[in-house]
Amino acid sequence: MLMKTLVVIPVRDFADAKSRLEPLLGASRRATLARWLCERTLTFFRERMPEQDVLVVTACDTIAQLARSYGAAVLREDCSRGMSAAAQLAADWSSVQGYDSQLLIPADIAQLDEAELRTLLNHPRPVPSVLISPAHDRGTNALLTTPPNILPFQFGLNSSDQHWNAAHRRGITCSLIHLPKLSFDIDTPADLASLASASATTSTSFGARWDPLPSGLSRPAHRPIMVQEVPAC
Repeated sequence: MLMKTLVVIPVRDFADAKSRLEPLLGASRRATLARWLCERTLTFFRERMPEQDVLVVTACDTIAQLARSYGAAVLREDCSRGMSAAAQLAADWSSVQGYDSQLLIPADIAQLDEAELRTLLNHPRPVPSVLISPAHDRGTNALLTTPPNILPFQFGLNSSDQHWNAAHRRGITCSLIHLPKLSFDIDTPADLASLASASATTSTSFGARWDPLPSGLSRPAHRPIMVQEVPAC
């Protein structure tokens, strides 16, 4: 059975993002990095998976406008309460809208890969079930829940373990799928150094050579897109 799945991307205000990079980057550069990563993610789904419904959850006007320009729907928070609260808000909304599943992806994956994302989406999904793709530090870099609000979201330290345990306490079928590129996000100076060394077009100064597109991805055409902003309540 083909399941109707919503991709959810929670995005916090760029000015507040990437605080763990503070020893290396000032506030302006952290905000620039956060926006760059967000635009890479939105570009990926618009260019590589245009058939996929995408919802950005944010409390920020600027991010809402940016998401709409890339063709994503927007669910507005009254204020930012963190990843878990944003995921829950989206899950409640997507359940009401008739989605069978929710795939939550953070906006700071270093390099999204179409084959990996399709592996996730094509993985067998009994109802109910949870599919976790862990980060390299045992966080959660993709979480596929069927139905969307089947378990409480527990993002934070070792969240892949927390989501696994929450599913098993409830008797929900839960699977771990380890995907190399999806396991790598940008949170620490070491992560940023790895990203810089992996790409000849990336520099930690974020200057002119800093290409805002994933390798092999064409620059998005600028065209008007009619999208409906989804109210949060």
